[in-house]
Amino acid sequence: MPRGPLPQWEPIGGFGSGTYEAKDPDGTAWRLWLVEQPTGDDPLLPGYRLAPRDSPTDTTYITAEHGLYNALDQAGMRISGRAVQADPDGARRQLGLDRDDEK
Repeated sequence: MPRGPLPQWEPIGGFGSGTYEAKDPDGTAWRLWLVEQPTGDDPLLPGYRLAPRDSPTDTTYITAEHGLYNALDQAGMRISGRAVQADPDGARRQLGLDRDDEK
């Protein structure tokens, strides 16, 4: 699996399922799925949602606009942002910002 700044998403249940999973740098699996018609007691709007696979009640609303690829990018940035908060020095190294400027 390629390593880069954003997680690599894999479809779950086939490409038409609307459900995708990716792992963060710590190995936590995240699930992104589409809810077109929320139930009456659902506090979130229709659209894509993100949650750790092992904690589906820890759901974050992502977007309902601009389609699947936008949702995948936004969810990936959300996951990467958590990783940066947890290890800012590691993020600086990965982005090449820890090199001394040439003088």
